[in-house]
Amino acid sequence: MLVGTILLTIFPRNKNLPLSSALYSNGTHEFNNTVILISFDGFRSDYLDRNVTPTLKEFFQKGIKAEYMLPSFPSVTFANHYTIVTGLYPESHGIVANEFYDPILKDNFYYTNPNKSIDSKWWKGEPIWVTTVKQHQKSGVSMWVGSSSVIGGYTPTYLHPFNFSTSLDEKVDHITNWLDMKLEDRPTFLAGYVNTIDSMGHQFGPDSQEVNDALKAADGFVKNLLNKIEERNLTDIVNIIFVSDHGMAQTIPSNIIFLDNIFDVSKVYPVEWFPLAGIRPYNDSDIEEIFNLLQNANENQPWKCYLKENIPERFHYRNSVRIDPIICIPPVGWVLTTYREAGNNTLPIGVHGYDNQEPTMRGIFLANGPYFKDKVENKKEVRPFVNIEVYNIMCNILGLKPAPNNGTDGAII
Repeated sequence: MLVGTILLTIFPRNKNLPLSSALYSNGTHEFNNTVILISFDGFRSDYLDRNVTPTLKEFFQKGIKAEYMLPSFPSVTFANHYTIVTGLYPESHGIVANEFYDPILKDNFYYTNPNKSIDSKWWKGEPIWVTTVKQHQKSGVSMWVGSSSVIGGYTPTYLHPFNFSTSLDEKVDHITNWLDMKLEDRPTFLAGYVNTIDSMGHQFGPDSQEVNDALKAADGFVKNLLNKIEERNLTDIVNIIFVSDHGMAQTIPSNIIFLDNIFDVSKVYPVEWFPLAGIRPYNDSDIEEIFNLLQNANENQPWKCYLKENIPERFHYRNSVRIDPIICIPPVGWVLTTYREAGNNTLPIGVHGYDNQEPTMRGIFLANGPYFKDKVENKKEVRPFVNIEVYNIMCNILGLKPAPNNGTDGAII
């Protein structure tokens, strides 16, 4: 373990060097600019107000937090995790949902089937672990969406594939073991993923004790990670970012709309994007008829249906063949499905995927480290922003030239 035995003031070796080549000393070893990105799946922004995450609270009080971070639409796990690391809306990076059909490839993407989802053909854009490698830095990624795939001919330098049985302590060790490498081998971009909050939210609902227990466990993960970084005298060297992909909402069992009661579902592919409905008729000639039936059914109802080309621009959800021709969006807590898709499945108590501007879909952005102290001065909270901005922020820290993306040129922070 690289522990500084003599505590020295942390300083850049040469302040005139560009960010990518500046070196910092922890007293015993030199370090490049470093980013640690951790995602807590399903961490709703207002969970921070529950007084069960004291370590996270102390963390952002010493650094910064966004009032909240908006997910991209739809507010689901795979689409948003890949947006965070590419700076691209789902319509641009191709992972438009957790499950979808590509009419050109004539194949289905299933997030629960790694034999399918790992295929390079699904993944567009350039995630930051590829950007680092292409620009002669190294990356270490633990269980992040897409990281096991070869993207643009590249993979992370170091990888831990997703494994449900990996403990929170082991996930911390993934990060610190990479930090303990020699300078020439050490990654400058490190990423980790924690899924327990989302799992408990689906199973027991966002207001459950089980979610609060998962939040406490996540806070313990943060405490363990920060303690190990402090032991290495790296607190003022590495930049740490905690994010989430989306929030969570309670379902309302009485508000399930079965589309079978509106049109002949035998005319369409299996309906996608639960609790929303992505509807793709087998024959394009049926699109207009099915859409008109849906329009008649949702008159004076809180759920809305759109033809893909007419979905509101703010969703940035038109420009991909993987987006279904008809998109129906229910209000929070409602579910659109079919008897075929529902089958014998039990309705989850907590769900997400809704309109990304809904308060219950909001995620978190918390950060600390030398980059953020220099940028925000006395600000402790920044205005809300969409998660397409995270990629450029990380590129700025690492001195990387960003790949084309949908975020603000030069980064918002």
